[in-house]
Amino acid sequence: MPRQRICFHLEEYFLMRRSRWFLLVALLAAFGLIAAACGDDDDSEAGNPPADGDDGADDGGDDGGDDGEGRFAGQTVNILTPETATEAESFLAGLQPFLDETGLEVNLNATRDATTELNIALEAGDPPDVVIIPQPGRTRTFCDEGSAIPVPQSTQDTLAGQFDDAWWDLGSGSDGTRCGVPNKGDVKSLVWYNTGVFADNGYEIPETWDAMTTLTDQMIADGITPWCIAMESGDATGWHYTDWFEDFFLRLQGADVYDQWVNHEIPFNDPAVAEVAQFVNDIWFQEGAVFGGTDQIATTQFRDASIPLVAGDCAMVKQASFYAAPISENGGVVGADGTVNAFYLPTITDEFGTVVLGAGTHAVAFTDNDVSHAVVEYLGGAEHANGRVASGFGGYLSPNTGHDTSLYENDLEKLFAEILVSASPFRFDGSDLMPGEIGAGAFWREPTDYVSGAITLEEMLDNVEEEWNALG
Repeated sequence: MPRQRICFHLEEYFLMRRSRWFLLVALLAAFGLIAAACGDDDDSEAGNPPADGDDGADDGGDDGGDDGEGRFAGQTVNILTPETATEAESFLAGLQPFLDETGLEVNLNATRDATTELNIALEAGDPPDVVIIPQPGRTRTFCDEGSAIPVPQSTQDTLAGQFDDAWWDLGSGSDGTRCGVPNKGDVKSLVWYNTGVFADNGYEIPETWDAMTTLTDQMIADGITPWCIAMESGDATGWHYTDWFEDFFLRLQGADVYDQWVNHEIPFNDPAVAEVAQFVNDIWFQEGAVFGGTDQIATTQFRDASIPLVAGDCAMVKQASFYAAPISENGGVVGADGTVNAFYLPTITDEFGTVVLGAGTHAVAFTDNDVSHAVVEYLGGAEHANGRVASGFGGYLSPNTGHDTSLYENDLEKLFAEILVSASPFRFDGSDLMPGEIGAGAFWREPTDYVSGAITLEEMLDNVEEEWNALG
């Protein structure tokens, strides 16, 4: 079986409590071999854990790669992804059939700092072969600049009919040149809740925002902390705030004004935008509403909000569908019969419909060769999606209309898939659509400074607007 080499940043190793590579990586770190494990592969086997079902011994079988067979035998693809821990394991599980068939080997650099690492690699003129990018705005920029490689027409012909046009078009440059293919979807308009806290106190799932407000006030009166909120994510710290902001923008102002905001047709400090910022502020800064207090939000790793949620120290976490993975990593069991379940984030008014905020990633080639193009095509296809769904790691949804939805192993994941396809209207994560300097820059940085107490709410909005105007 072709090898999978995985490079995780050290601070992320210890999130991988169920990872089959944890012990090996920890030992390598102790002996100072991490750099070798994540670098080029000469003849050393250091840092290359055996893939599933392979104990490292040669059993003499034909796996399609070890004996030189397969169209890419002896070649290696370097992939950079922001998915870590069990999400990265799920990614590899979906990729493994392709590796088996082609004999290709993979170096997977899985890090939450993928944005920074890609920028550094591009400046050095040595980008990874394939990058998983969650911000269509950045994909558009790379495509316009010529850094990203256009998707071959043969791949477009193969995959185009497998996606809704809205998903498919997000991988394009400003002139329509297609540089990325969709390979993952997420529902963001969700609230995860501790089922025991709800059951023990007789709380019901709120279906309106008035009911949600009543519920949170009752929880505080009962001595229960309603929310766990955490936004630290390395160089990407701040994205979680944008998720809250965008979800409530859709609920307060509607999809049309949301589109104007995302396209900078209204200023970032417009009164409509300021109303959303104040609404989120009133939730985050409500006395007794946040576990540990508001002061810790910006410095607590976003995955770690699942720890007190599972323990019942808070009742709810607003997070996307992928959050099933960290909940499971921290001992939770997701689903109606589990310790943690989820519900749709209620709307505030019927005026704007059943709004759903979502996101996803695109696979983008940064080297122009047969291997990179073949990997991108596979990552967009139904086989990769089916492998990820069937891996059992959870936290994954596919926007590919041809994948097998019966493979989702629980009703919760099926519910997420239904929410994703039945939204009316659906809107993609706004920060991901903005220019990278804003959506993955100022709109991450300024809210972090605000939540940390360094600037005011008005300054936060003014600063982002000033930076956006400076782009020209």
